[in-house]
Amino acid sequence: MGGTQSVWRNRDVRLLVTGATVNSIGDWLLELALPLFVFIETGSGIQTAFVYVLRLGVGFLFGPIGGRIADAVRLKPALVSTNLLQIAALGPLLVVTDERVWPIAVVVALQGLITSVNDPASFALLPRLVEGEQLVAANSAFSAGGSIARLVGAAAGGIALELGGLTTVAFLNAATFLVGAVTAWLLSDRANTRPATRDHNKIDTSVRAAIKTVRAHAGLPAILWVQGIAHVIFGGFPVLFIVFLTEYLGSGGSEVGVVRASSAIGGLLGAAAVGALAARIAPAHLMAGGYLLFCVVSFAFINAPPFTTAVWVYMVLYGATGFPGVASGVGTQSTAQLLSPPDILGRFGGLMSAVSNLGMGLGAVLAGVLLEVTTSRTLLNIEAGMFGICAMIAYLFIVRTTDPRSPVAAG
Repeated sequence: MGGTQSVWRNRDVRLLVTGATVNSIGDWLLELALPLFVFIETGSGIQTAFVYVLRLGVGFLFGPIGGRIADAVRLKPALVSTNLLQIAALGPLLVVTDERVWPIAVVVALQGLITSVNDPASFALLPRLVEGEQLVAANSAFSAGGSIARLVGAAAGGIALELGGLTTVAFLNAATFLVGAVTAWLLSDRANTRPATRDHNKIDTSVRAAIKTVRAHAGLPAILWVQGIAHVIFGGFPVLFIVFLTEYLGSGGSEVGVVRASSAIGGLLGAAAVGALAARIAPAHLMAGGYLLFCVVSFAFINAPPFTTAVWVYMVLYGATGFPGVASGVGTQSTAQLLSPPDILGRFGGLMSAVSNLGMGLGAVLAGVLLEVTTSRTLLNIEAGMFGICAMIAYLFIVRTTDPRSPVAAG
């Protein structure tokens, strides 16, 4: 049985996870280094925020289009090409100076465009490389890689910028994207197989057709709603988190960094736990349960100040969000891949990316505006409640109305 064999014995999975992890290190490196450089050189909060919002805007506008491209082409050369294009798109960084920072916006926009194809291609490829019952374990491996990338990439971005400037940042990024291209090139021919569902010459590959299919398919609209709501939370959280620890615990930068890092460690442990449970829990149950547990742990973290201000308590509580964070994310990803018709997987991945970017931008703006009229603790409690709403949507409209394991049974 496919479920009894470790997913790590699959060479394609090892290659895809390695390439995606190293590629993500490059993404995190850029995400930290570019806005930081802009702020150091200009001192402008507006220009710094623009770098962040530009990436989200490009992802929102072009995610579905990138998904359409992923559905229309062979995925192996698509991943090779997008990684190589990401290297080329770093070129404008080499002409940035203290007085000329606008090329950074060009790089951010180009990277966003290319990622709009790369991410849906990876999303659509994974179900072709593993048996359905191994999908959760494979997505858990991706989640672990994402935690590693966040830890390494963010730290490397600051160090590289300080020691060597944007030129060093560009060459380090180029190296990560080159690794992504090589690992994609080494994938087996299974990466180029198309879903054997219908005559591809008769398939409508438009985004509009995919949206029509999504609306008519049980569970898929609910996934988009959950994805959007969750990313409103994720978009506003970084600002609220810093303000919360500063106001209620009197924490400085080092304490904020230590508490924040505990979630990445918790994420790695959570990925291992979810991978171990993969064969016993249906992805939709993992999704709903993860968001419910996220809600509970978040309430405990946010409402602990009246009882204690010991930093280690917040490290433990925030680290404990690692498991529900991985469970909800992996459950959502796996459920989407199992429920989505194979011929629209790329476009559905693009739609998920679009609503995620929209949610992140909306959450960041709302957090900044609402902090002027209420407290960070109030807003974080609202966010915790929103996790509960995500769990409710997942249970009512996915767990109770669909059977995400049916594709597995169908083989």
